[in-house]
Amino acid sequence: MLVSGIKARLHRDIVADPVLHGLVLNLYLNGEQYPHRVSDYFPLAAADDPALERMMREHMADEDKHIALYQRAIEKLEQPVCVHPLADVFNDVIRRHTPVSFAIEPGAHRDVCRHKLAHFFAHLHFLEKRVATSLHYHLDACAHAASDYPQKVIGAVLGDEVRHVRYTRDVVLQLLPARAANEVLAIHARAERRANLDFSASQLGRLVREQAARFPRWRGSFYRICTAMLGGVLVFA
Repeated sequence: MLVSGIKARLHRDIVADPVLHGLVLNLYLNGEQYPHRVSDYFPLAAADDPALERMMREHMADEDKHIALYQRAIEKLEQPVCVHPLADVFNDVIRRHTPVSFAIEPGAHRDVCRHKLAHFFAHLHFLEKRVATSLHYHLDACAHAASDYPQKVIGAVLGDEVRHVRYTRDVVLQLLPARAANEVLAIHARAERRANLDFSASQLGRLVREQAARFPRWRGSFYRICTAMLGGVLVFA
């Protein structure tokens, strides 16, 4: 409860300042742009089920919609749209903490493709789940923002992310027998937890250090102390 309250206050402090708000919206935006910057996300050719291919295409279309929405929200705040190095994008941080690859080599056997697809959707599941949690905090905070446009954007994106969380887990359970599916899900749950602490300590730490003057004085100091002492437990999500 205490940590949840601090996170809620952090998001409110962020949306209260257009520069801080723009910086955080850029973090969300770069996550949505990630599939366009790598070659092994949404491997359509590996899906031998038309329904699964359709779901992937719909997910990709949602990501493109989110990109346009986030860009517009950032522009409404009169802030720059930024492209971050891949190493600073949450998707990539998760992959660095994941001990298995879901990249599918050309000509891979059907069983290999199914297993790799299961790993990909497990990766997506926990990524989307974390993003949805963060967006819940951010949506509540946006009710107190000067402009109502970011709240509309976050609400629209959150609705899609909640749907993504549900279907990605279902796909893993459909692709593999129950025991194997649960083992794959466990691998990606651990990877995402570690990545979340890593990413949050890095990005929140950078935000409260470099933009210290934009936070209320005592809370800015408190956020810096929490980030240093807790190693990312005080996170965006």
